[in-house]
Amino acid sequence: MHFERDFVLRNRDVLEGIVARAHRVALGIFVLTFSGYGIAVWLWFQEQMWAALITATVSYLVFRQFRMLALGIARMPLRGDPAALEATRALDNALEEDRPHPVLAELEAHLRALDEEGSPGAPSEESEDGRSGRD
Repeated sequence: MHFERDFVLRNRDVLEGIVARAHRVALGIFVLTFSGYGIAVWLWFQEQMWAALITATVSYLVFRQFRMLALGIARMPLRGDPAALEATRALDNALEEDRPHPVLAELEAHLRALDEEGSPGAPSEESEDGRSGRD
């Protein structure tokens, strides 16, 4: 486990922004790489074999790194922001220890748990007769 609950609570806004931007960037990278594959096929049919091979290879290499690339691009707007310094450092440390997918999945799990705790439909500590369950 890379992140403590208290850390996620303190940096919730920053972490939610990073996760949301990372997903948007990952979707863009995904679309671009598969468009690159389409361009490579088109080049192949145009009998430009080397251009097709280079395009397909570049697309593949970008796709292999899309999660790390997405997290890197998602953190770019936070450079120099003192409020985001703790969150970005912790994210960097987690990425040094583990791959991007488990780190992002853990962040999402923490944020989802916080949302479920604070959601209006979540069960409260009071029972139906109005007494607290702690009595």
